[in-house]
Amino acid sequence: MFKRNQNTKEERKLCLSARASAVIGALVSGLGAGAVSLVTGTYHWRALVPLAFTIVLLLIALLFGSRAGILGTVLAATIFAAFLFQPLGNLSVMDSSARSNLAWMLLIGVAFSFLFAPPTSGLHRQ
Repeated sequence: MFKRNQNTKEERKLCLSARASAVIGALVSGLGAGAVSLVTGTYHWRALVPLAFTIVLLLIALLFGSRAGILGTVLAATIFAAFLFQPLGNLSVMDSSARSNLAWMLLIGVAFSFLFAPPTSGLHRQ
């Protein structure tokens, strides 16, 4: 019985570290998306930014796990929609190519999170 309580405490520590890792990874992704939005906001090729950002999302999934990859993908898409594309400050995107690239980024980011996350991350493929 003593071992069972010890395993439960260890599992709780792992759950907390997985949650912390997911939050840290999502914040890194959000900060990266915000920085990229500030830098590329005036360029005419800014509609391609979400597709290029999938490389960052792949790295987030590899380093922090699948939860961080999924949360980071959603957070980055929200930041891009609100602060990179017109109308600024609104989640709606007027440009159809930018909207399409955001949808592709969401799809690829979630897929990368499930396919390339380490097996010790919070979500598992079964």
